[in-house]
Amino acid sequence: MESIQDKINQFLIENKINVKGGTITSESQLSAVLSDLALGDFKKGKIDKAMYFAEKSLEFNDENYYSYFVKGLIYRNMNKIKEAVEAFEAYISNTGADDSLAHIYIGLSYAELNDVENALDNLRKGEKGLSDAEKEVHLPLIGVAYECIGNIYLNRENIVEFTEKDKYSINYKTAVRYYKMSLKIHRKNCDLINKLAASYYHLEDLNKALYCYEQAAKIAVDNTVYLEAIEQMKSEGAKSEQAGF
Repeated sequence: MESIQDKINQFLIENKINVKGGTITSESQLSAVLSDLALGDFKKGKIDKAMYFAEKSLEFNDENYYSYFVKGLIYRNMNKIKEAVEAFEAYISNTGADDSLAHIYIGLSYAELNDVENALDNLRKGEKGLSDAEKEVHLPLIGVAYECIGNIYLNRENIVEFTEKDKYSINYKTAVRYYKMSLKIHRKNCDLINKLAASYYHLEDLNKALYCYEQAAKIAVDNTVYLEAIEQMKSEGAKSEQAGF
């Protein structure tokens, strides 16, 4: 009968895995190594290999729940969004950890599935749970999360309806706040600036909307549409006002 050590050694040989700094003597140790290899291959763009190691990691130790987190990343890359959500949620539910990054990935995934409530719930948990230092490390992801929240509020007119007395929707104000937070990270993003302009337009703040179009026109490869919008808004009396980004 094959011993556990023989099984481990055979797997390492078959997969050409060289272990540095000691000998793997248990399946749980091998599982941890494989989840790290899976993440490494994922970052290198070796998606199939990354999934192979993530799944093997769980075969050797089904309590290595971090492998579910890695599988979630891989599934998102493969555009298998429902599977990604299941993997991330398996990671959180089994570890009991309130992992902020996992919540952000879950939130982005739910947004892609058009599940707005779960998207907002998880994105808020994620962005509020990260320390300033962690946000610096994951700036691009945080910027995407802020933009995603802004997108949701830009399209949520049904929460606070317009009235004749108050045309200022809390949704658009919230969208503005998150778009500006995202622009601090992704400063030269024309689409993002355009969404901010749309939010200001809905708030009837045409001066700040004009400013946004002016900024977008400076960095857009094809700025024809922006220049036309600028000309029209100026002809209607709008005067550019700094929008705080």
